[in-house]
Amino acid sequence: MDKQLLEESLTLVDLPDSGLTVRFYDILFERYPAVKPMFQRDTRVQAEMLRIAVVSVLDHLEDAEWLTTNLHALGKRHASLGVTRPMYNAVAECMIAAMSEIGGESWTPAMTAAWEEALGAVATIMLDGYPDEATSETAAEESGAA
Repeated sequence: MDKQLLEESLTLVDLPDSGLTVRFYDILFERYPAVKPMFQRDTRVQAEMLRIAVVSVLDHLEDAEWLTTNLHALGKRHASLGVTRPMYNAVAECMIAAMSEIGGESWTPAMTAAWEEALGAVATIMLDGYPDEATSETAAEESGAA
């Protein structure tokens, strides 16, 4: 993973007052309105928590133990909220869309690729933290068996 490119691109799009993650939630709810009821908090609070999480992951990108411990715990929490595997793809899609929109002409395909890789890795680690029954239900749901 290209930590330098991830950090540089985040600096490019990290707006004041969690503007990036606020825009992310706007895009997520526009494209996937069915997920909105999962959010009972003020999305500005949620946006700040997401921004802190993104920065923390980048700060610890080379610390596998920290990533595993923290992202497994976060995954377990998301499982308890009913977050399914396809939702992780939607989140990555919408986060990159928000970044690209804010970055404008300065946003590059290399930045998109770096974030696709990073968000995919984060999702994998979070999903590894799901209880076995949650991942089994998710797999059955995706195969149409649920």
